[in-house]
Amino acid sequence: MPIPPTRHDWPRLLGELLTQLDSGRIYNRDLDELSVALAALGVAMTRRLYIRSRTAPRAP
Repeated sequence: MPIPPTRHDWPRLLGELLTQLDSGRIYNRDLDELSVALAALGVAMTRRLYIRSRTAPRAP
């Protein structure tokens, strides 16, 4: 059973995805599904950054 990626793995894994996209190693037929997943990732990141900014300590 594969071990799920940790937070330390994601930059490397996303970099590998970028390399595969740039080199054409991901088929065109897979781009729509990948685009949906990446859009959901963008929404989650935006939501997380918003929550983090709202919970950050305020300057006096």
